Amino acid sequence: MAGVLALRGHDDAALGTLLSSKVNQWTLLVGSLPVAFVIGSGSAAGIILDARQTEEFILTATQTLLGFAVLVDLRLSVFEAVALLVLFAAQFPFPQPAVRLGFSAAYAVLAIALLVWRRRDLPPIARALRR
Repeated sequence: MAGVLALRGHDDAALGTLLSSKVNQWTLLVGSLPVAFVIGSGSAAGIILDARQTEEFILTATQTLLGFAVLVDLRLSVFEAVALLVLFAAQFPFPQPAVRLGFSAAYAVLAIALLVWRRRDLPPIARALRR
C-alpha cells in the first residue's frame, strides 16, 4: 500500500502508512505476545528467550529506535533511506552474536546522536502524544 501511494506521488500518506504499520506491528508483538504465552502455557512465569532470540529482539528494538530518530523531523531524505537500507542489509552476512550486538550498539548510538541533534523536534511529538 505504501509503495502504491509513493508511486502515485502521495509521499506523506506513504510515509504515514509505513509508520502506522510499524507502530501496529510493535504494539501487537510486544503487547500481545506475553498475553498469548500466558494463555497458552497457563503460567505467568514469562517467556524464556534463547540467546539468538534475545539478540534479535535487541537488534529489532534498536533498529526501531533509529527509525524513530530518523523520522522525528517528519522527513525522510534519500540519504537517510539509503543509510537505513545499507545498515539493515549489512548485518545479514554476520550471524555471530557479537557482531549483531555491535550493530545494535551502532544503531543505538546513531539514534541517540540523531535525537540530540533533532531535540527541537521532540516537544511537538510529546504534545501530540498527550492529546
